[in-house]
Amino acid sequence: MDFDHGRQERLVHNLRRALPLSAHARPPLLAFLRARGLNGRGAPRLIVLDIFDAGATGGLMCRFAIAEDSEASSFIAPLAQVALARRHPAARLRVGRQRQLPPGAP
Repeated sequence: MDFDHGRQERLVHNLRRALPLSAHARPPLLAFLRARGLNGRGAPRLIVLDIFDAGATGGLMCRFAIAEDSEASSFIAPLAQVALARRHPAARLRVGRQRQLPPGAP
């Protein structure tokens, strides 16, 4: 049990370092948002502002805002209902190459 708790803490810590994150709502969350008045044809782009552990009953949760919302209201939902946007692997590779030392450097 302690191992799982430690792993969750590391996950939350690593995700928080990457905030804000771009994401979109999974179908259950999208249905919830539409029931609350979000009218849109496609899935709105979400901006994840915070990630936290709500304990055994809540699990990992996130606070997010809708990118296109001018009122800037935020919502809280289980992290499992949010699909985080993946960064393109080529961009990560390019950043990694930039961090390498030039040839012949000590």
